[in-house]
Order: sequence, then C-alpha cells, then structure tokens
Amino acid sequence: MTSKVQKGFTLIELMIVVAIIGILAAIALPAYSDYLVRSQVSEAVAMAGGLKAPLAEWGTDRDTWPTLVGPTTAAASGEINATIVGKYSTVDSTISGTFPTGTITVVMTAGRASGQELTVGTGNGGTSWSCGNTTVDGFTGSGTTIESRYLPNACKP
Repeated sequence: MTSKVQKGFTLIELMIVVAIIGILAAIALPAYSDYLVRSQVSEAVAMAGGLKAPLAEWGTDRDTWPTLVGPTTAAASGEINATIVGKYSTVDSTISGTFPTGTITVVMTAGRASGQELTVGTGNGGTSWSCGNTTVDGFTGSGTTIESRYLPNACKP
C-alpha cells in the first residue's frame, strides 16, 4: 500500500505569508514617503548652502547683500549669478536683512513640502550660518516652516 504525499502549501500558511507582507508594507510605505520628502528638502538645503561663501565674500567686500539672478542672466551692478531654481525649490532672489545680518529664503515648489520655507541666516556677515530655526554663534534663525522631521539634523532646532 502506497501513501500519498501532499505537496505545496496549506491555505493557512499562505494567509500567514500574506499577513506578514501586509504588515511590512504598512510600516515601509510611510517611512519611504518621509524619506522622499527629506530628499526633496535636501535640494533646498544644498542650494542655500552653495550660496553661503559667495554671499559672505560679496557682503564683506561691499558691505551689503547682492540680489540673486539666474545663471543664464547677465548680472548687473548689485547682482550675483546663482542657481536659484531647482526641481523642488526656488531661492528668493533677495537676501532679507541689512548687512551683516541676512537671511536666505528657499521656498519648496513641489512635493509634500510644497509652499513651505527653509531659511538660512547669519548675524555676522556670513562667518557662520544657522540653518532653519537653530542658533549658531548667538544668531537664531527664524522663518523655517518645514516640519523638523523633514529637515537635516543641522537644521533642526
């Protein structure tokens, strides 16, 4: 007498695997979504960070802040060429404040952070800069409206 050997998975085993995959997806999707927003905000941080040295040099030489114009525009007197438009953000062309105090404002134009702002400021002519609402060398930045969970650690208060 020969016995039949069952092959394959039972319904319960398949249901357990599907439940595990569902739980993992429920955890992973929100984390991925936050990661995506953080990567979009990093563009704004990089654009503002790239302006720090040229602005500090300009301000020190001329005792004033310049107006920013795009890289394809011929810079006139009082203007400096800069990358001010990215895929997810745009840098405000005017540096707010009177030298040596100034703030760069970057507005998010796409993604979940769209419409929110990142500010990078200085109180000493560009020797040091505070990102977001942090305090650096006695200067406290303000005006950043992006949720802190989307900001890099250097920009979190």
